[in-house]
Amino acid sequence: MTEMLVLPFYVVVDVSYSMTTPPKSGEGIVPLAAGNQIVKAVKQVLDKSPILSDKVRFSMLDFSDDAQVVIPMCDLLTVDPADIPSLSARGGTSFAAAFDLLKKQIAIDVAQLKAEGHKVHRPAAFFLTDGEPTEADQVWKASFASLTDPSFAARPNVIPFGVAEAKKVLLDQLVHGTGMRSFVAREGEDAGVAITQMAEKLIGSIVASVNSVTT
Repeated sequence: MTEMLVLPFYVVVDVSYSMTTPPKSGEGIVPLAAGNQIVKAVKQVLDKSPILSDKVRFSMLDFSDDAQVVIPMCDLLTVDPADIPSLSARGGTSFAAAFDLLKKQIAIDVAQLKAEGHKVHRPAAFFLTDGEPTEADQVWKASFASLTDPSFAARPNVIPFGVAEAKKVLLDQLVHGTGMRSFVAREGEDAGVAITQMAEKLIGSIVASVNSVTT
């Protein structure tokens, strides 16, 4: 079997009840509804590019008081659009739950990809939230430190995206990886619009990463 380098991309989405707050302008869509369009947007791009779809592996997690895997690590080209699950709002905002599950899944997924004969590029995690964590700082910071610890060989590059009430000073603490940065919606910008822009940045990052590996 010829080894192929694959790039795991994770999207981690806040599904706390605040993500269902309607836009202040009265127009547009709620943040969670916009979040449900992310996977479809990524799939549309992959469907049009065999080179991208060969190398990209995708997974989605959501989090509130707890975290769960919404879409297990997969080749999105093999997923029927009708089978893409929808995100549903629940609970509060536990960053620790998100980081703990993300680390666990990365370890599982990377091991599986290697068992299938692939080489695995460092994962990338796009972290979307609309506010602040509901647990104490020391709790989520400990989980994030564990996720990004140098002793964790598969530690991901982390790119945080903030909408609504999210603060850049907080999201900057979640950036990890050379050349990574946080993205925060402009003040007064509808969260749905900002999340659509996040999807565009995610796709741009996927394309750039694959092109870099290919060349």
